[in-house]
Amino acid sequence: MKPCILIVGAGPNQLPAIEKALERGYEVAATDMNPQAPGLRKATYAGIADTRSPQQTVAFALSLHDRRPLNGVMTIASESAVTVAAVAEALGLPGTGTAAAMKATNKVLRQEAFAAAGVPAPLYARAQNAAQACAAAQRLGWPVVVKPADSAGARGVRKVPHPDAMDDAVAEIRRISQRPEFLVEEFLTGTEHSIEGIVLDGRIHWTGFSDRNYDRKELYPPYFLEDGDTLPTILAPQTLAAVHRAADMAVRALGITCGPVKGDILVDAAGPRVLEMAARLSGDYFCSETVPLHNGVRLLDMVMDQALGLPVDSARLIPDRCNGVALRYVWPRPGRVTAVTGLEEARSMPGVYAVRFEPHWQNLTTGTVISPATCMGERVASVMATGDTRQQAVSRAEAAVRCIRIETEPV
Repeated sequence: MKPCILIVGAGPNQLPAIEKALERGYEVAATDMNPQAPGLRKATYAGIADTRSPQQTVAFALSLHDRRPLNGVMTIASESAVTVAAVAEALGLPGTGTAAAMKATNKVLRQEAFAAAGVPAPLYARAQNAAQACAAAQRLGWPVVVKPADSAGARGVRKVPHPDAMDDAVAEIRRISQRPEFLVEEFLTGTEHSIEGIVLDGRIHWTGFSDRNYDRKELYPPYFLEDGDTLPTILAPQTLAAVHRAADMAVRALGITCGPVKGDILVDAAGPRVLEMAARLSGDYFCSETVPLHNGVRLLDMVMDQALGLPVDSARLIPDRCNGVALRYVWPRPGRVTAVTGLEEARSMPGVYAVRFEPHWQNLTTGTVISPATCMGERVASVMATGDTRQQAVSRAEAAVRCIRIETEPV
């Protein structure tokens, strides 16, 4: 009988895992709360379940497992590590433990674990309302950053420069978060980076590392907008080694002994600070396209093998190339779209690997109204380019972005 793997989440960001499993000849079960999620149409078995509801997803998995045994469970680009862990534990499948997954998902629990283990990270405080947050900011120093405990993709994360802005920040957290507590962190400046890898038999292997591009970080304040990735890194070898040590500490502090790990790191004069560490694969094409183009390591394949209980050859974790790769986003002027041109011209440029509308705007056309972005997930389009060097990849990506013209008029 073919192996059958459950992919938690069936939106555009989960398609790389669903398609990879089908390409391997596996049967795929997929769950999503959106009946129109594209991955449900591709899956062998489809279930309607909230990706953040372990109860709903476990119920689907148990029901299917009685009829057609599941051999593994995983996710990609979805903040559903707790759900994945719950399914794995319910069915006796390989995976991250539920306790570790919870600490790696809830930002408050994560920061507490970091503090207890001495992981270098931003100073922080817990808060449940604006008054508590302002009191924390007085101790930490203005400005501060507020973060919902349970969001991803920077949703609800914003810079709060003074007390008068705190009520709005907390009100937004209340709209999107299911948790009563949220984080108040010191505001830090420095270079920011993405790191990703896998924990095999308790040993941490880092397979991808990038410099995050924040040229437009505060394009629409008070929100933070990432403008892509660049590889290879420009960090000095000794700095990169310090980052790896800090990331190792973070993974161990969370108790992750099996499965994928991805983190966000800031480096300033004091050294690396771990901003995030999650027990899942990344989105934004990082593990499925960016890193394979850069160094040849295909982490998605290895995480799938591990989830299915198959042996993972550690030799496949070793890079076999070092190409330049740059991902850049398109941020049109907000307003009603009047024209979209230059897409095919951009696609035909040397070194351009992909030009595409992002999931939030896949149906963009003349007449679509573009609002100011409030998080990374609201970027409009992206360009990925490769080159023999980092700078060549950056030049190619930025030239392609300039070709794309999304014209708007005031609404």
